Amino acid sequence: MDKQQLAILEIAADWADRFDELNEAERRRLVTWLQDAPEHAQAFNRMRRLISDTALTEALEMADMNAAEPEPVQQSLRRPAAPRHSASRQPSIMARPLRRRQAMAAGLAGALAVPLAGYWLLHEDRSETSERTLHFASAVGERRHLTLPDGSGLLLDASSAVSVHFSDRRRRLVLEHGAARFDVRHDAERPFEVHTPMADMTALGTSFSVDHLSDASELRVFSGRVQLDAHDGGQLVLPARKWAQVNNASIRTGAFDPDMHQDWQNDWLDADSMRLGFAVERLARYSATPLKLDDPKLADLRFSGRFRLGEPMASLELIGALFGLQTKRRNGAVYLVRTDRG
Repeated sequence: MDKQQLAILEIAADWADRFDELNEAERRRLVTWLQDAPEHAQAFNRMRRLISDTALTEALEMADMNAAEPEPVQQSLRRPAAPRHSASRQPSIMARPLRRRQAMAAGLAGALAVPLAGYWLLHEDRSETSERTLHFASAVGERRHLTLPDGSGLLLDASSAVSVHFSDRRRRLVLEHGAARFDVRHDAERPFEVHTPMADMTALGTSFSVDHLSDASELRVFSGRVQLDAHDGGQLVLPARKWAQVNNASIRTGAFDPDMHQDWQNDWLDADSMRLGFAVERLARYSATPLKLDDPKLADLRFSGRFRLGEPMASLELIGALFGLQTKRRNGAVYLVRTDRG
């Protein structure tokens, strides 16, 4: 392994070791570094898998305990200075010795006695058994920006969850609930697939969003193309500026303007002949109090308009007024009810 390869591994090790601590600015710098060269993304992807090895973790913890003083940091590999607001972080995290990063990188070449970890990084394992799983979730009213191990961007809507299954042959994600936007880094050898109970979506080099609703899945393509395979057998390739909604009975399609219609990504519920049931589900992601329909038959009512997601109660009242409905609190939830029912 030459010095340039080792330097890349050391930088990848540093990013991987601090990944869960990165602030927004540092995550943007990571994305830039990943896009600079394919070797960067490959090293980072494998280092993330390496760091999950328990034997290596124990060895590195012992190395930290035995390190009396940090070794000098070369300027080219120095971490970005911490922003002012992060000054309260634990000093042991911010001053993690360089030898930890070097050990992670050099351990792949035998400096640490962790043969399996070294094998992960030094050899191309093309089998499905190398798959690693990550889980990401967001809280009520919270959206999360994340960088996936391959450098792709992930934006989670509020109250959403996704599991990420990456191997050297494929990139498979399961949208467990809620919605997400994916800005996919191209990799011809590893398809990028998103799965919901209603359909499978395969990116053909693109940026797109998927919404997992109770009885439907919605796909919006912002750039590139996405292949949609409905579980009932329907299939289509959706180009940019198109959307598709899949349920058990059909696939509805239409067009939208990505510059104007970002929907939840810009804090809005953009309804264009939207089902009332879907609107309540989406608003509920931003409400600490459960939002429900008093009568399931109300779910099929359709409406159009723009409503603020950050004010779910006010938006629910405005939407209900379109149909002569009112909000009522009972049993710890807020219901939309017909006025004649009280």
